[in-house]
Amino acid sequence: MRTFVVSLLAMAALGLAGGSASADPIGPSCGTCQGSIYTLEYGGTPISTTGTTETFRITLTIDTSGYNGGGTKLNAVAVKVSSMLVSMSLFDAPGGVGAWNTWMGGLNATGCSGSGSGFDCAYAGNTGVTVPNGTYSWVFDLEMNTGALFTTANSSSIKARYIDASGEKVGALVSENITLQLIPEPTSAALLGGGLLALAITRRHRG
Repeated sequence: MRTFVVSLLAMAALGLAGGSASADPIGPSCGTCQGSIYTLEYGGTPISTTGTTETFRITLTIDTSGYNGGGTKLNAVAVKVSSMLVSMSLFDAPGGVGAWNTWMGGLNATGCSGSGSGFDCAYAGNTGVTVPNGTYSWVFDLEMNTGALFTTANSSSIKARYIDASGEKVGALVSENITLQLIPEPTSAALLGGGLLALAITRRHRG
């Protein structure tokens, strides 16, 4: 019986760990990654809905610790998780939301382009974040038609722009397909662990 309880507790621990480690990043050696590692995630359920739309909270995380492209800043990022957006907003970003301007549209060599259906772009002018210098995250709230979220492998897209001290683009414009990863809500992982623990306790009492 003790072995059974220990096994269930181990399963619960693995479930909890798996909830925070299920992301499938790209980089550091993908075509335009330039030594950085990129991850795109969402929580699985919409944060709000209407009769025809869903809003998802999408997180782009970039680990720049291995960046080798020769720039000094990362000043623009863009994500695409649907063929078309109804609305967008930036929920969180390095240095605060106020440090970034956002547009519906993609990203080109000069910054956010305002074109490119489905993209949302965040731009910080000539400031941005210092690279290489660890991990940064941008959190977008993106509204789209119901059922339009890209959930199949490599169907989403990301872009990023690295610059030098004078604000000029350095190296390739990051432009890659990526898989949008489902990251279970912390409460869901906790419920899973709690359920397994309760089962173990029940079995122990019955034994």
